[in-house]
Amino acid sequence: MIGKPEWFTYRIAGWGIRPKTKEGWTYTGIFLALILAITYLPIPENIKTYLIGTIVALLVIDSLHIMMQLPKVHDERQNYHQLLIERNVSFMAVISIIISMFILSLKYGFNNNTEKLPFEISLLIGILITMALTKFGSTLYVNKKL
Repeated sequence: MIGKPEWFTYRIAGWGIRPKTKEGWTYTGIFLALILAITYLPIPENIKTYLIGTIVALLVIDSLHIMMQLPKVHDERQNYHQLLIERNVSFMAVISIIISMFILSLKYGFNNNTEKLPFEISLLIGILITMALTKFGSTLYVNKKL
């Protein structure tokens, strides 16, 4: 779209991308400058909100597009390391959910009247289903590409 994947690399902390060339920094700066300029323009608030929302949506869509293209511009070692990092984050997310459920169970116990769990089970089920569907879809995509 607008930005090129060669201008960016994987973030070290957090998710997403970060600029690695002067073009990437310029790209990022232009988006920030546009948002700041609109913030201080003497126009009605509803128009400001619409314009800023449009710019942020464009930035998010373009960033997602760039992220999808990053494996093509990085070498195999960088891509492998990124996969290991994402795998470890997924494992820790599941472990954190389990620990949180255990702590809530210890802290609040079961409600004797209704035998309800001390945490929202639908949240756990939703997270696990989302993770399973993501893995299934990703596996199909990767197998189709191979």
